[in-house]
Amino acid sequence: MTASIPAYSLLLRWLLLAGLILFGAWVSWDQGILQNILLSDPTRITLIIGVTFIAASGHCAFRSLYLSTEQEALQRIIQALGLSDKPLNKGSSLLDSSLTGEFLRGLLQKPTEPETVRDAQLLAQVMAEQARGQHEAGWFISGLLIKLGLLGTVIGFVLMLAPVAELESFDLADIQGLLQRMTGGMGVALNTTLLGLVCSMLLGLQYLMLDRAADRLVAAAVHLAETRLTANSGGD
Repeated sequence: MTASIPAYSLLLRWLLLAGLILFGAWVSWDQGILQNILLSDPTRITLIIGVTFIAASGHCAFRSLYLSTEQEALQRIIQALGLSDKPLNKGSSLLDSSLTGEFLRGLLQKPTEPETVRDAQLLAQVMAEQARGQHEAGWFISGLLIKLGLLGTVIGFVLMLAPVAELESFDLADIQGLLQRMTGGMGVALNTTLLGLVCSMLLGLQYLMLDRAADRLVAAAVHLAETRLTANSGGD
């Protein structure tokens, strides 16, 4: 649990993933795929999906920086304790305003009684909530992107089938116009579904990365507390 982790490794991994996403978007734009998807959608659902994905990815960038900073604070505490055999106390300068510092300080302020184990579990749950609580909104947005894609599918099929009711004759010109309008509706259905699924998967990958980093942070903090806090560390 206490193995050294490269500085800001989470942020670097997110930047690598974001770079790959941007490269894929640039290739799609260069080939005219994105323009075709956006311009052929009269419902503008694909535009909403794209803007929502970009905004949620920005939130992922902020969270990756935050968790990377928290991981660095934890590593500083571990490194400082590795240079000293003294147990922690609640007045230690190592316990700064980081999540790990607040967790350890909360443990040190508890009396040395059997209830301390239960208190430690509650404090760990609080830390876990602070570390990954905001990610729930991201998972909701990831599911919302799929639902927007499915909404576009339904609307696309409605647009595709609506011209059939307006067909009054089976002239060749009328059939050609009908097929063109049906093709446009089918394009809306397929494009919105495709974009919704791709954006949902990419966003889910980002939040999965954040969740795993938050879990590792909490696990490392709990391991540090179990191995370095002693029964007499509750005093000053």
